[in-house]
Amino acid sequence: MSTNDDEAARKMALRMLERRALSRAELRDRLVKKGCGRDGAARVALGLADLGLVNDRALGESVVRMELLRAPSGAARLEAKLARRGIDGSTAREIVREALCGRDEAEDAETVARRRLRALPDALAPEVVRRRLLGVLARRGFGGEQSRAAVERVLGEQDDPDRPDPYDGV
Repeated sequence: MSTNDDEAARKMALRMLERRALSRAELRDRLVKKGCGRDGAARVALGLADLGLVNDRALGESVVRMELLRAPSGAARLEAKLARRGIDGSTAREIVREALCGRDEAEDAETVARRRLRALPDALAPEVVRRRLLGVLARRGFGGEQSRAAVERVLGEQDDPDRPDPYDGV
């Protein structure tokens, strides 16, 4: 790729970054789709990263923060979301570990299960309810043991007649 080609790719990349934050991999792939050579696109993406205009770590932290504000999620879902954005695995694991530090994942799983349980029809068979709750927890990225424990606690709460309704009077 010539200097002129690199400059054209750089201008294209800057226009892309004006609209949306991108990871280095996303930027490289978009430049390639726009007709830039793979090596030149990688060079431009790396150059912009060196200047601080592309920052995979900051992007990843933002993506995870927004996802956790939207709804509780487990590590697997968060890491997969970062992988889809082109953030390398070790960086993604570190970002997720830091984001979940101090959070009670068991409580997060229970929160998701309680919300889903309230939305389910009352007439469902217990095994269907259990399966649906486990499914939603798996899709939210919670592990199998964690999900099973959360479902058992939430269903146990539902069966406890002495437990006050936390939504009573809301």
